[in-house]
Amino acid sequence: MAKMLQKIAFTFMTLIYKVDPHFIPNDGLFAADIKVPLDPVTPRPAMNLPEYQRITASEVQMDLFRPDQDLKRVPDLLYPVFHPSEAKPPKSSTSTYKPVGMLCHLDRIYVRVLKSLFTNPDAYKYLKVGSCAVNQATDTHYYVLYALNGCDGQRQENQDSVIYSNTLRYEPEETTELVVRELPFSVGLECHYHKHHRSYQLGFYPEVFKETIFVGLTSGASITHVDERGDVLLPVRSYSIGEPMYFEVKAHSRDTAGRRVYLNKCYISASEDLTATPTYTVLDNYGCLVDGKQNAQSKFYPSTDESTVRFSVASVLFKDLISQPKDKRIMFVHCEMTLGPQTPTPSAKSCTYDLSTKRWTELLGDDSVCTCCDTSCPAPESSDTATMMISSNPWEIV
Repeated sequence: MAKMLQKIAFTFMTLIYKVDPHFIPNDGLFAADIKVPLDPVTPRPAMNLPEYQRITASEVQMDLFRPDQDLKRVPDLLYPVFHPSEAKPPKSSTSTYKPVGMLCHLDRIYVRVLKSLFTNPDAYKYLKVGSCAVNQATDTHYYVLYALNGCDGQRQENQDSVIYSNTLRYEPEETTELVVRELPFSVGLECHYHKHHRSYQLGFYPEVFKETIFVGLTSGASITHVDERGDVLLPVRSYSIGEPMYFEVKAHSRDTAGRRVYLNKCYISASEDLTATPTYTVLDNYGCLVDGKQNAQSKFYPSTDESTVRFSVASVLFKDLISQPKDKRIMFVHCEMTLGPQTPTPSAKSCTYDLSTKRWTELLGDDSVCTCCDTSCPAPESSDTATMMISSNPWEIV
């Protein structure tokens, strides 16, 4: 009877163990026959899978995914498919100057052009994408918004992508002036729509590929290329036509105490020869920045000391140089500098024309000294006032 009870008890304990693997009997009789199970396996952390991956046509391996009746080992070729590289955060763009940009959507294309590229307030009239004109504008940009297959665009296709292309063109009217302030240009535009993707999440919406296109020293004085903050730039510069250029004129002589640097006249030419022609006058009449009547980028700026004067003008190009290669589009600025009194006078001044108010303003003194800028300003009275011609280093128009 005792043996039978012992057998029943053993069977009962075995059943309990199968139901509850953490049950451990206290009776030493059965302890030797029961194995304590191992801790459950810790699950692997979730993979940081991308939402989707773009792939080329050569990476589409449809044969490996066909149904089969037999169980087979997963081919090694599929390992990178099931274990893709971890998703990386998108790179942020560090460039802030994007003259031409575009966004490619599933059914339309947006093209954006910076207004600051143009000096002509009516530039939008001469700006087109294919056959489509500008149809929106803000304070900073012109926009051309059009359907994917509109504006006489081209559609092409290859194994990997469907490509819609067009051309942004700017074709201003011809001018009768000696110099041109804007050049015609064209920019190729393309939107690439990828055909093949691998999806790692249900119901993903593929993100369409987006791309944004688009001094010299003479006799103790100098005129130097600087930036808008007044920091000196490399001697040889290149500018786009219409781009602002900043210059600093400095007197290095020690006998400038009590006197201030002024500019009598400045002109641009295509030669370092002071007598070469043609020339384009940007400053005249003893300190009147006359180019300001044509372009708001022409103005004087405060300088750090009395021996320095800073100003800016928009880059221009002589018409007969338009057909020349870029390395032949060399320009210089030549200025006549003088030292004058601390307080500006009609004969020694730094006057900027304000296009918004249609008035002349003096950089440091009373605006009344600029009244003569629209007529003829008097020459300096002092017979011992010395003048000096200075020339900049060359720059290229690209």
